[in-house]
Amino acid sequence: MHVSPIKPTHKAIQAYYDELKNYGTQNVSHETGLRSAFQNLLAVTGQEKHWTLIPELSMKLGGKLVRPDGTLRDEWHLPRGYWEAKDTADDLDAEIKKKAAKGYPLTNTIFEDTQNAILYQNGSETVRIPLTDRGKLADLLTAFYS
Repeated sequence: MHVSPIKPTHKAIQAYYDELKNYGTQNVSHETGLRSAFQNLLAVTGQEKHWTLIPELSMKLGGKLVRPDGTLRDEWHLPRGYWEAKDTADDLDAEIKKKAAKGYPLTNTIFEDTQNAILYQNGSETVRIPLTDRGKLADLLTAFYS
């Protein structure tokens, strides 16, 4: 399936950076405070691809109950991707290993901590970017929706 690329100038990408900047002026650095910025980014860009972001949706995978921060479903209610936010102070790679050990899906999953984002597809890391680079963020989102 061909997906039109997301451009670095997309309004939702600018809104993401504006929201993080605003949180920074408020000295917000904890995951539950910051994650709404990326959640909003996925909600807007996902909607354009006919995917709906559902926060905190529990599911049973491999006999284990997991609850990604976000599940993106298509118009047929099929899960198409997942998102996990972590604290900026966390070791993102270590947190990914913990989530994988708990049975979290790595089929099409973005892990991010507002500084870096890592996209896993088909069980392997495919993209790793600094979130300060809006061009690479656009590329990551395009790969995620593809």
